Amino acid sequence: MKTTQVSTYLASEMYNELNERQRDDVDELTKRLYLHAKEFYWTVTRLVGLGHLHDGSRSRRHAAVERITLPKDAVMRPLQYPRLLIDVTPTRRFGHKTGIQRVIQEIANNAILSGAGLPVFIENGRLVSFFRHTSLPDEVEIVAGDKFLMLDSSWLIAEETTAIMKVVTQRGGENIVSLHDLIPLDYPTVFAPETVSTFKRWFETIVLASDAVVCVSRSTADSLVNYVDRSGYSPKFGQRIGWWPLGADFSAAPVVPPSPAAAAIVAAERPFFLSVGTIEPRKGYSVALSAFDHLWRAGADIRYVIVGGSGWQSRALESRIRLHPEFGRRLFWLENVRDSDLRLLYTRAHSLIAASFAEGFGLPLVEAAYHGLPVIASDIPVFREITDSKARFFDLLDEKGLAEVIQTTLANKKTSTQAHIWTWKESTQLLTELVRGDAYQTRLPDKSSGRGLHWGAETAA
Repeated sequence: MKTTQVSTYLASEMYNELNERQRDDVDELTKRLYLHAKEFYWTVTRLVGLGHLHDGSRSRRHAAVERITLPKDAVMRPLQYPRLLIDVTPTRRFGHKTGIQRVIQEIANNAILSGAGLPVFIENGRLVSFFRHTSLPDEVEIVAGDKFLMLDSSWLIAEETTAIMKVVTQRGGENIVSLHDLIPLDYPTVFAPETVSTFKRWFETIVLASDAVVCVSRSTADSLVNYVDRSGYSPKFGQRIGWWPLGADFSAAPVVPPSPAAAAIVAAERPFFLSVGTIEPRKGYSVALSAFDHLWRAGADIRYVIVGGSGWQSRALESRIRLHPEFGRRLFWLENVRDSDLRLLYTRAHSLIAASFAEGFGLPLVEAAYHGLPVIASDIPVFREITDSKARFFDLLDEKGLAEVIQTTLANKKTSTQAHIWTWKESTQLLTELVRGDAYQTRLPDKSSGRGLHWGAETAA
Protein backbone atom coordinates (compact mmCIF):
# COMPACT_ATOMS: atom_id res chain seq x y z
CA MET A 1 0.00 0.00 0.00
CA LYS A 2 2.74 2.47 0.93
CA THR A 3 4.65 1.66 -2.28
CA THR A 4 1.54 2.49 -4.31
CA GLN A 5 1.03 5.74 -2.40
CA VAL A 6 4.61 6.84 -3.02
CA SER A 7 4.45 5.88 -6.71
CA THR A 8 1.21 7.83 -7.19
CA TYR A 9 2.64 10.83 -5.36
CA LEU A 10 5.86 10.82 -7.40
CA ALA A 11 3.91 10.48 -10.66
CA SER A 12 1.91 13.57 -9.71
CA GLU A 13 5.06 15.49 -8.76
CA MET A 14 6.74 14.53 -12.04
CA TYR A 15 3.68 15.60 -14.03
CA ASN A 16 3.73 19.00 -12.33
CA GLU A 17 7.46 19.32 -12.89
CA LEU A 18 7.18 18.55 -16.62
CA ASN A 19 4.36 21.05 -17.02
CA GLU A 20 6.42 23.71 -15.27
CA ARG A 21 9.42 23.05 -17.49
CA GLN A 22 7.28 23.21 -20.64
CA ARG A 23 5.93 26.59 -19.57
CA ASP A 24 9.47 27.84 -19.14
CA ASP A 25 10.67 26.28 -22.39
CA VAL A 26 12.25 28.38 -25.13
CA ASP A 27 12.25 28.09 -28.92
CA GLU A 28 14.56 25.66 -30.73
CA LEU A 29 16.89 28.38 -32.06
CA THR A 30 17.51 29.74 -28.56
CA LYS A 31 18.15 26.21 -27.29
CA ARG A 32 20.76 25.57 -30.01
CA LEU A 33 22.49 28.90 -29.37
CA TYR A 34 22.60 28.15 -25.65
CA LEU A 35 24.08 24.67 -26.19
CA HIS A 36 26.76 26.01 -28.56
CA ALA A 37 27.65 28.74 -26.06
CA LYS A 38 27.89 26.19 -23.26
CA GLU A 39 30.13 23.90 -25.35
CA PHE A 40 32.38 26.87 -26.17
CA TYR A 41 32.58 27.79 -22.47
CA TRP A 42 33.49 24.22 -21.50
CA THR A 43 36.17 24.03 -24.20
CA VAL A 44 37.80 27.34 -23.30
CA THR A 45 37.78 26.74 -19.55
CA ARG A 46 39.41 23.33 -20.00
CA LEU A 47 42.09 24.82 -22.28
CA VAL A 48 43.05 27.42 -19.67
CA GLY A 49 42.98 24.94 -16.78
CA LEU A 50 39.63 25.94 -15.28
CA GLY A 51 37.64 22.85 -16.13
CA HIS A 52 37.04 22.29 -12.43
CA LEU A 53 34.51 25.13 -12.55
CA HIS A 54 31.99 22.80 -14.17
CA ASP A 55 33.20 19.20 -14.42
CA GLY A 56 33.50 18.36 -10.70
CA SER A 57 37.10 17.18 -11.10
CA ARG A 58 39.63 16.85 -8.31
CA SER A 59 41.54 19.89 -9.55
CA ARG A 60 39.32 22.35 -7.70
CA ARG A 61 41.52 25.25 -6.78
CA HIS A 62 39.85 26.60 -3.67
CA ALA A 63 38.62 24.63 -0.68
CA ALA A 64 35.23 25.62 0.65
CA VAL A 65 36.37 24.90 4.22
CA GLU A 66 39.88 25.85 5.27
CA ARG A 67 41.95 23.62 7.52
CA ILE A 68 41.41 24.45 11.17
CA THR A 69 44.38 25.54 13.27
CA LEU A 70 43.86 24.63 16.90
CA PRO A 71 45.38 26.90 19.56
CA LYS A 72 48.52 25.58 21.22
CA ASP A 73 46.72 25.42 24.55
CA ALA A 74 43.71 23.56 23.15
CA VAL A 75 42.41 20.95 25.59
CA MET A 76 43.01 17.78 23.59
CA ARG A 77 43.43 14.23 24.72
CA PRO A 78 46.29 12.25 23.17
CA LEU A 79 45.42 10.52 19.90
CA GLN A 80 44.36 6.92 20.54
CA TYR A 81 46.04 3.97 18.81
CA PRO A 82 45.36 2.18 16.57
CA ARG A 83 44.23 5.30 14.81
CA LEU A 84 40.76 6.00 13.48
CA LEU A 85 41.23 8.14 10.36
CA ILE A 86 37.98 10.00 9.63
CA ASP A 87 37.73 11.16 6.02
CA VAL A 88 36.14 14.63 5.65
CA THR A 89 37.26 15.36 2.07
CA PRO A 90 33.89 16.39 0.55
CA THR A 91 33.17 18.79 3.41
CA ARG A 92 36.68 20.22 3.08
CA ARG A 93 36.19 20.80 -0.66
CA PHE A 94 32.54 21.64 -1.08
CA GLY A 95 31.43 23.29 2.16
CA HIS A 96 29.09 22.34 5.00
CA LYS A 97 25.57 23.41 4.02
CA THR A 98 23.87 20.01 3.89
CA GLY A 99 22.69 17.83 6.75
CA ILE A 100 25.43 15.27 6.07
CA GLN A 101 28.17 17.86 6.18
CA ARG A 102 26.74 19.27 9.39
CA VAL A 103 27.16 15.80 10.88
CA ILE A 104 30.74 15.64 9.60
CA GLN A 105 31.68 18.96 11.13
CA GLU A 106 30.30 18.08 14.56
CA ILE A 107 31.87 14.62 14.72
CA ALA A 108 35.22 15.85 13.42
CA ASN A 109 35.39 18.52 16.13
CA ASN A 110 34.49 16.10 18.92
CA ALA A 111 36.72 13.30 17.66
CA ILE A 112 39.88 15.38 17.57
CA LEU A 113 39.33 16.89 21.02
CA SER A 114 38.65 13.49 22.60
CA GLY A 115 41.58 11.82 20.82
CA ALA A 116 39.20 9.15 19.50
CA GLY A 117 39.75 10.00 15.84
CA LEU A 118 41.93 11.98 13.45
CA PRO A 119 39.94 13.81 10.74
CA VAL A 120 41.78 13.72 7.42
CA PHE A 121 41.21 14.70 3.80
CA ILE A 122 42.60 13.45 0.50
CA GLU A 123 44.96 15.71 -1.40
CA ASN A 124 46.91 14.52 -4.44
CA GLY A 125 46.53 10.89 -3.44
CA ARG A 126 47.70 11.33 0.15
CA LEU A 127 46.01 11.92 3.48
CA VAL A 128 46.41 15.25 5.25
CA SER A 129 45.27 16.13 8.76
CA PHE A 130 42.24 18.44 8.68
CA PHE A 131 43.32 20.05 11.96
CA ARG A 132 46.66 21.77 12.50
CA HIS A 133 48.32 21.42 15.88
CA THR A 134 51.84 20.91 17.18
CA SER A 135 50.87 17.43 18.40
CA LEU A 136 49.39 16.32 15.08
CA PRO A 137 51.10 15.17 11.88
CA ASP A 138 50.58 17.23 8.74
CA GLU A 139 50.72 14.43 6.20
CA VAL A 140 49.25 11.19 7.54
CA GLU A 141 51.04 8.01 6.55
CA ILE A 142 48.81 4.93 6.60
CA VAL A 143 50.17 2.17 8.83
CA ALA A 144 49.09 -1.29 9.96
CA GLY A 145 46.08 -1.24 12.25
CA ASP A 146 44.65 2.07 10.98
CA LYS A 147 40.91 2.19 10.51
CA PHE A 148 39.86 4.40 7.59
CA LEU A 149 36.32 5.70 8.21
CA MET A 150 34.66 7.20 5.12
CA LEU A 151 32.19 9.29 7.11
CA ASP A 152 31.54 11.98 4.51
CA SER A 153 29.79 11.97 1.10
CA SER A 154 32.44 9.72 -0.39
CA TRP A 155 30.36 9.04 -3.54
CA LEU A 156 31.49 12.51 -4.69
CA ILE A 157 35.13 11.37 -4.76
CA ALA A 158 34.81 7.62 -5.35
CA GLU A 159 37.91 7.22 -7.52
CA GLU A 160 40.22 8.92 -5.04
CA THR A 161 38.62 7.09 -2.12
CA THR A 162 39.08 3.71 -3.80
CA ALA A 163 42.80 4.40 -4.21
CA ILE A 164 43.16 5.15 -0.48
CA MET A 165 41.16 2.04 0.41
CA LYS A 166 43.59 -0.12 -1.54
CA VAL A 167 46.54 1.31 0.39
CA VAL A 168 44.74 0.75 3.70
CA THR A 169 44.12 -2.90 2.82
CA GLN A 170 47.67 -3.45 1.56
CA ARG A 171 49.13 -2.08 4.80
CA GLY A 172 46.95 -4.14 7.13
CA GLY A 173 44.28 -1.60 7.94
CA GLU A 174 40.50 -1.68 7.78
CA ASN A 175 38.02 0.24 5.63
CA ILE A 176 34.71 1.37 7.12
CA VAL A 177 32.11 3.33 5.17
CA SER A 178 29.26 5.38 6.57
CA LEU A 179 25.83 4.96 5.01
CA HIS A 180 23.49 7.90 5.47
CA ASP A 181 20.69 6.47 3.32
CA LEU A 182 19.94 4.39 0.23
CA ILE A 183 17.30 6.71 -1.19
CA PRO A 184 18.96 7.20 -4.63
CA LEU A 185 18.75 3.44 -5.13
CA ASP A 186 15.33 2.90 -3.56
CA TYR A 187 13.72 5.92 -5.27
CA PRO A 188 15.86 6.78 -8.31
CA THR A 189 13.17 8.95 -9.95
CA VAL A 190 13.53 11.66 -7.29
CA PHE A 191 17.16 12.34 -8.22
CA ALA A 192 19.06 13.42 -11.30
CA PRO A 193 20.09 10.41 -13.45
CA GLU A 194 23.75 11.35 -13.01
CA THR A 195 23.34 11.32 -9.22
CA VAL A 196 21.77 7.86 -9.29
CA SER A 197 24.49 6.37 -11.51
CA THR A 198 27.24 7.97 -9.41
CA PHE A 199 25.68 6.70 -6.19
CA LYS A 200 25.22 3.21 -7.61
CA ARG A 201 28.87 3.01 -8.73
CA TRP A 202 29.92 4.16 -5.25
CA PHE A 203 27.71 1.53 -3.63
CA GLU A 204 29.13 -1.24 -5.80
CA THR A 205 32.79 -0.25 -5.60
CA ILE A 206 33.09 1.17 -2.08
CA VAL A 207 30.20 0.11 0.15
CA LEU A 208 30.21 -3.55 -0.91
CA ALA A 209 34.03 -3.65 -0.77
CA SER A 210 34.35 -2.22 2.75
CA ASP A 211 35.13 -4.31 5.82
CA ALA A 212 32.23 -2.71 7.71
CA VAL A 213 29.35 -0.28 7.24
CA VAL A 214 28.12 2.16 9.90
CA CYS A 215 24.60 3.52 9.40
CA VAL A 216 23.01 6.61 10.93
CA SER A 217 19.97 4.59 12.07
CA ARG A 218 18.80 1.02 12.44
CA SER A 219 16.21 1.77 9.74
CA THR A 220 19.01 2.58 7.31
CA ALA A 221 20.80 -0.64 8.29
CA ASP A 222 17.59 -2.56 7.61
CA SER A 223 17.30 -0.87 4.21
CA LEU A 224 20.86 -1.91 3.40
CA VAL A 225 20.24 -5.54 4.32
CA ASN A 226 16.99 -5.65 2.35
CA TYR A 227 18.48 -3.96 -0.71
CA VAL A 228 21.49 -6.27 -0.86
CA ASP A 229 19.22 -9.29 -0.44
CA ARG A 230 16.76 -8.41 -3.20
CA SER A 231 19.44 -7.11 -5.58
CA GLY A 232 21.61 -10.23 -5.38
CA TYR A 233 24.83 -8.40 -4.51
CA SER A 234 27.74 -10.20 -2.85
CA PRO A 235 29.43 -7.89 -0.36
CA LYS A 236 32.89 -8.46 1.04
CA PHE A 237 32.99 -11.67 3.05
CA GLY A 238 32.27 -11.07 6.72
CA GLN A 239 31.17 -7.48 6.25
CA ARG A 240 29.79 -6.10 9.53
CA ILE A 241 26.99 -3.59 9.90
CA GLY A 242 26.36 -1.22 12.78
CA TRP A 243 24.40 1.91 13.54
CA TRP A 244 24.60 4.82 15.92
CA PRO A 245 22.44 7.89 16.72
CA LEU A 246 23.26 11.41 15.60
CA GLY A 247 23.50 14.36 17.95
CA ALA A 248 21.11 17.26 18.25
CA ASP A 249 22.85 20.15 20.02
CA PHE A 250 24.34 23.00 18.03
CA SER A 251 27.94 24.09 18.37
CA ALA A 252 28.80 27.11 20.52
CA ALA A 253 26.46 30.04 19.97
CA PRO A 254 27.56 32.15 16.99
CA VAL A 255 28.38 35.83 17.27
CA VAL A 256 26.16 36.62 14.26
CA PRO A 257 22.62 37.62 15.34
CA PRO A 258 19.51 36.19 13.66
CA SER A 259 18.63 37.62 10.26
CA PRO A 260 15.92 40.27 9.92
CA ALA A 261 13.72 37.76 8.07
CA ALA A 262 13.83 35.21 10.91
CA ALA A 263 13.43 37.90 13.55
CA ALA A 264 10.36 39.30 11.78
CA ILE A 265 8.73 35.85 11.64
CA VAL A 266 9.07 35.19 15.36
CA ALA A 267 8.03 38.76 16.26
CA ALA A 268 4.52 38.25 14.82
CA GLU A 269 1.87 36.89 17.17
CA ARG A 270 0.27 34.32 14.87
CA PRO A 271 1.59 30.78 15.53
CA PHE A 272 3.83 29.27 12.88
CA PHE A 273 4.79 25.74 11.94
CA LEU A 274 8.29 24.93 10.70
CA SER A 275 9.77 22.51 8.16
CA VAL A 276 13.53 22.17 7.65
CA GLY A 277 15.17 20.47 4.68
CA THR A 278 16.02 20.75 1.00
CA ILE A 279 13.12 21.44 -1.38
CA GLU A 280 12.72 18.12 -3.18
CA PRO A 281 9.93 15.59 -3.82
CA ARG A 282 10.82 13.08 -1.09
CA LYS A 283 10.48 15.73 1.63
CA GLY A 284 6.72 15.90 1.09
CA TYR A 285 6.47 19.68 0.95
CA SER A 286 3.61 19.47 -1.55
CA VAL A 287 1.64 17.43 0.99
CA ALA A 288 2.38 19.87 3.80
CA LEU A 289 1.47 22.91 1.70
CA SER A 290 -1.81 21.27 0.64
CA ALA A 291 -2.58 20.62 4.31
CA PHE A 292 -2.12 24.32 5.07
CA ASP A 293 -4.28 25.22 2.08
CA HIS A 294 -7.07 23.17 3.69
CA LEU A 295 -6.57 24.97 7.00
CA TRP A 296 -6.37 28.46 5.51
CA ARG A 297 -9.56 27.88 3.55
CA ALA A 298 -11.19 26.75 6.81
CA GLY A 299 -10.20 30.04 8.47
CA ALA A 300 -7.11 28.97 10.46
CA ASP A 301 -4.90 32.01 11.04
CA ILE A 302 -1.53 30.22 11.15
CA ARG A 303 1.73 30.44 9.26
CA TYR A 304 3.99 27.91 7.55
CA VAL A 305 7.76 28.52 7.41
CA ILE A 306 10.02 26.44 5.16
CA VAL A 307 13.79 26.46 5.69
CA GLY A 308 15.92 24.84 3.00
CA GLY A 309 17.64 25.29 -0.35
CA SER A 310 16.49 24.24 -3.80
CA GLY A 311 16.90 20.60 -4.73
CA TRP A 312 16.38 18.32 -7.71
CA GLN A 313 12.98 18.34 -9.50
CA SER A 314 11.74 21.23 -7.40
CA ARG A 315 10.94 23.88 -10.00
CA ALA A 316 7.17 23.28 -9.93
CA LEU A 317 7.05 23.32 -6.13
CA GLU A 318 9.20 26.45 -5.97
CA SER A 319 6.80 28.21 -8.35
CA ARG A 320 3.85 27.02 -6.29
CA ILE A 321 5.44 28.51 -3.17
CA ARG A 322 6.51 31.83 -4.70
CA LEU A 323 3.22 32.38 -6.56
CA HIS A 324 1.06 31.31 -3.65
CA PRO A 325 -1.36 34.07 -2.54
CA GLU A 326 -0.13 33.62 1.06
CA PHE A 327 3.58 33.88 0.18
CA GLY A 328 5.20 36.55 2.33
CA ARG A 329 2.08 36.77 4.47
CA ARG A 330 1.39 33.38 6.01
CA LEU A 331 3.78 31.30 3.87
CA PHE A 332 7.55 31.86 4.07
CA TRP A 333 10.56 30.23 2.45
CA LEU A 334 14.03 30.96 3.88
CA GLU A 335 16.69 29.50 1.59
CA ASN A 336 19.91 30.53 3.31
CA VAL A 337 19.74 30.63 7.08
CA ARG A 338 22.30 31.03 9.83
CA ASP A 339 22.55 28.69 12.80
CA SER A 340 21.23 31.58 14.87
CA ASP A 341 18.15 31.73 12.62
CA LEU A 342 17.51 28.04 13.03
CA ARG A 343 17.91 28.22 16.80
CA LEU A 344 15.43 31.05 16.99
CA LEU A 345 12.89 29.32 14.76
CA TYR A 346 13.19 26.03 16.65
CA THR A 347 12.55 27.75 19.97
CA ARG A 348 9.60 29.87 18.82
CA ALA A 349 7.70 27.64 16.37
CA HIS A 350 4.50 25.87 17.40
CA SER A 351 5.60 22.51 15.94
CA LEU A 352 8.02 21.02 13.44
CA ILE A 353 6.46 19.28 10.44
CA ALA A 354 8.39 16.46 8.73
CA ALA A 355 6.34 15.09 5.82
CA SER A 356 9.04 12.98 4.12
CA PHE A 357 8.29 9.57 2.69
CA ALA A 358 11.95 8.50 2.86
CA GLU A 359 14.85 9.53 5.12
CA GLY A 360 18.06 8.00 6.41
CA PHE A 361 17.76 9.75 9.76
CA GLY A 362 15.89 13.05 10.12
CA LEU A 363 18.20 15.51 11.84
CA PRO A 364 15.60 18.31 12.10
CA LEU A 365 13.38 16.04 14.26
CA VAL A 366 16.02 15.52 16.94
CA GLU A 367 17.15 19.14 16.75
CA ALA A 368 13.54 20.21 17.27
CA ALA A 369 13.12 17.84 20.22
CA TYR A 370 16.38 19.16 21.69
CA HIS A 371 14.91 22.67 21.63
CA GLY A 372 11.63 21.54 23.17
CA LEU A 373 9.68 21.82 19.92
CA PRO A 374 6.82 19.35 19.32
CA VAL A 375 7.20 17.18 16.22
CA ILE A 376 4.54 16.23 13.67
CA ALA A 377 5.90 13.54 11.35
CA SER A 378 4.87 11.16 8.60
CA ASP A 379 4.59 7.61 9.86
CA ILE A 380 7.79 6.04 8.52
CA PRO A 381 10.05 3.65 10.47
CA VAL A 382 13.04 5.96 10.90
CA PHE A 383 10.90 8.77 12.34
CA ARG A 384 9.42 6.39 14.90
CA GLU A 385 12.94 5.15 15.70
CA ILE A 386 14.56 8.50 16.36
CA THR A 387 11.59 9.99 18.26
CA ASP A 388 10.93 6.84 20.32
CA SER A 389 7.45 6.90 18.68
CA LYS A 390 6.63 9.99 20.76
CA ALA A 391 5.97 12.44 17.94
CA ARG A 392 2.50 13.10 16.53
CA PHE A 393 2.25 10.94 13.42
CA PHE A 394 0.04 11.14 10.34
CA ASP A 395 -0.43 8.61 7.56
CA LEU A 396 2.11 8.73 4.76
CA LEU A 397 1.43 11.51 2.20
CA ASP A 398 -2.03 12.16 3.68
CA GLU A 399 -2.59 15.92 3.43
CA LYS A 400 -6.00 15.84 5.13
CA GLY A 401 -4.62 13.67 7.93
CA LEU A 402 -1.78 16.14 8.42
CA ALA A 403 -4.25 19.04 8.50
CA GLU A 404 -6.23 17.26 11.22
CA VAL A 405 -3.10 16.72 13.34
CA ILE A 406 -2.12 20.39 12.94
CA GLN A 407 -5.62 21.44 13.99
CA THR A 408 -5.42 19.16 17.02
CA THR A 409 -2.10 20.62 18.15
CA LEU A 410 -3.54 24.13 17.97
CA ALA A 411 -6.33 23.12 20.30
CA ASN A 412 -3.97 21.58 22.86
CA LYS A 413 -1.20 22.96 25.04
CA LYS A 414 2.22 22.97 23.37
CA THR A 415 4.24 20.00 24.66
CA SER A 416 7.69 18.96 23.48
CA THR A 417 8.48 15.55 21.96
CA GLN A 418 10.00 13.54 24.84
CA ALA A 419 12.44 11.48 22.78
CA HIS A 420 15.91 10.54 24.04
CA ILE A 421 18.31 13.12 22.63
CA TRP A 422 22.04 12.60 22.23
CA THR A 423 24.61 15.38 22.22
CA TRP A 424 27.23 15.43 19.47
CA LYS A 425 29.85 14.56 22.06
CA GLU A 426 27.85 11.45 23.00
CA SER A 427 27.14 10.60 19.37
CA THR A 428 30.84 10.80 18.52
CA GLN A 429 31.71 8.57 21.46
CA LEU A 430 29.14 5.98 20.42
CA LEU A 431 30.43 5.97 16.84
CA THR A 432 34.11 5.71 17.73
CA GLU A 433 33.47 3.00 20.32
CA LEU A 434 31.41 1.07 17.80
CA VAL A 435 34.21 1.13 15.23
CA ARG A 436 37.16 0.78 17.60
CA GLY A 437 35.56 -1.98 19.62
CA ASP A 438 34.27 -3.88 16.59
CA ALA A 439 30.87 -3.71 18.31
CA TYR A 440 28.77 -3.92 15.15
CA GLN A 441 25.24 -5.12 15.75
CA THR A 442 24.98 -7.42 12.72
CA ARG A 443 26.60 -8.57 9.51
CA LEU A 444 25.39 -9.30 6.03
CA PRO A 445 24.58 -12.95 5.34
CA ASP A 446 27.16 -15.26 3.84
CA LYS A 447 25.25 -16.27 0.71
CA SER A 448 27.67 -19.05 -0.15
CA SER A 449 26.84 -20.91 3.07
CA GLY A 450 23.18 -19.92 3.22
CA ARG A 451 23.54 -18.45 6.70
CA GLY A 452 21.26 -15.59 7.67
CA LEU A 453 21.92 -12.44 9.63
CA HIS A 454 24.00 -12.50 12.80
CA TRP A 455 22.64 -10.14 15.44
CA GLY A 456 24.83 -8.85 18.23
CA ALA A 457 24.32 -6.57 21.20
CA GLU A 458 22.59 -3.31 20.28
CA THR A 459 25.16 -1.05 21.86
CA ALA A 460 24.16 2.08 19.93
CA ALA A 461 20.46 1.62 19.35
